[in-house]
Amino acid sequence: MAERICIDGSFLSRRFLGTGVHSYTTNLLQHMEKLAAREPSLEIRVLAPPLEEMESVGSAARPGFELIPCPAMRQRDLWRLGIFMLAAKRLRPDVLFLPFPYPIYYKAVRLAVMVHDVIPLLPAFRRHSLRALFFRQAYSSSMRRADLILTNSEYSKADMVARCGVASEKILAIHLGFDPNLYPPALAAAPGAGQLQSRLGIEAPYILWVGNMEPRKNLLRLVEAYGQLRARRADLTPQLVLCGGESWGCETLHHLLAQPFYQGKVIRTGPLPSTDLSGLYRGAAGLALPSLYEGFGLPLLEAMACGAPVICANRSSLPEVAGPAALYFDPESVPEISAAMERLLTDADLRLQLAAQGKERIKQFSWETCARATLEALRAM
Repeated sequence: MAERICIDGSFLSRRFLGTGVHSYTTNLLQHMEKLAAREPSLEIRVLAPPLEEMESVGSAARPGFELIPCPAMRQRDLWRLGIFMLAAKRLRPDVLFLPFPYPIYYKAVRLAVMVHDVIPLLPAFRRHSLRALFFRQAYSSSMRRADLILTNSEYSKADMVARCGVASEKILAIHLGFDPNLYPPALAAAPGAGQLQSRLGIEAPYILWVGNMEPRKNLLRLVEAYGQLRARRADLTPQLVLCGGESWGCETLHHLLAQPFYQGKVIRTGPLPSTDLSGLYRGAAGLALPSLYEGFGLPLLEAMACGAPVICANRSSLPEVAGPAALYFDPESVPEISAAMERLLTDADLRLQLAAQGKERIKQFSWETCARATLEALRAM
């Protein structure tokens, strides 16, 4: 059984705030530290950015759990190209865990890699750039050379087996969790929610979308569906709020949003801290997630935890995560998306039903459960 575990913590850096991998790494380490405190023989050492470059991970420094600052992480490209393996080797761990795929040119220790999804390998969502080529190399070599692959969902596991030829027994699916302190139930109006909405130019009612803007998120169809709704139902005056950063492939979306018809109606907030995002969830008529592909879909849990009804695509991992607690639509049908948005806004009973089902659904997900399953898998290597 592995007792000395080394973890790459480079995604703890502030530069990754707002990304799913930052959230995953931070929450995983917080709960791993608490679980490891009960195991005196277990030693977890985290290769971390220099302390001034990261937020507190909320983990207690103690014998058996150590953050090791690595100034070499400032050279991000060199770190990912192999310095991480040298840094880990010096610690003589039983296993090295990467929360995100890196190119693996040589392997000095037993290796576990978290492959959140296989999106960079899918032709439909492929970017043509040196950065995209790097990611494809990282994913391919990680899956080939890792001793254990972790992933977020059974859907992603099946995709790796079918599309990438990875042996099923080499992959373990572990669902993600959510922070109930950041995303509490909507028992009352969120403190400061009015000021936040006013600052961002948001007025109720509004439909919320959360994520990183890129083609697989299907925002073009979401905005078109919203436009159809406004044209069809002049008595409804919702806003569409798009919350998140921008990745690539958004030129057509920018052109659409520049039309006067959408001015003041579609609000782009950019990335927001979790405290602000929580307030937007709790004030929203609901969350719309029309993605063509998701490895998990963390906004589903965040919305359900805050009591926001969910409408989402019937594709990839989304039904696995949302279960019965969502109204589903075909993400390639603009009229279906538009009809789902209309039902969300006009059917109060449906909103109450989805909110109640969401509160039940999230009982199946927690970061503690995710950390425990991850730690057990690493120790069993």
